[in-house]
Amino acid sequence: MTPAQRRYIVVETAISIAINTAISLGFVYLVFGGMARIATPALIPDAVPQSFMIALMATVVPTLLTRRRLRAGTIAGLGGAGPQAPRSLARRALVIAVIAAAAGLALQAALLDTFAPNGLAFASTLAFKAGFAVLLTAIVTPAALRRALAGDFG
Repeated sequence: MTPAQRRYIVVETAISIAINTAISLGFVYLVFGGMARIATPALIPDAVPQSFMIALMATVVPTLLTRRRLRAGTIAGLGGAGPQAPRSLARRALVIAVIAAAAGLALQAALLDTFAPNGLAFASTLAFKAGFAVLLTAIVTPAALRRALAGDFG
């Protein structure tokens, strides 16, 4: 991997993190805004749509952008190979999103049950959900970008 490709992955991941975190915070505000304290049983189910959507968007959007940039020649593919025909980005993204939703639910439930069994203040909820968005996006986006740079869009 060239320095330009590494930089591309870092920059695109940072952008993806910023966008997914902002969207997550917006939904926390819409769902829980105005509540001084949010009970743990109310927070745990929120992990499913949050994890699903972050993983879905962190797979689809960077892959589509990278495919377009590869075709335009603004970024070089890995190994010098051009992009292959897309196999099934939608199916791959859905599988990743479903796995992330299940893992996100398990992780958030374990963390909240262990460290916040009595719930969280609104500000702490924002911080928790933002931190989770950063973590999940930082895992999914670089993997999607590496596959896209390799010409594997499926």
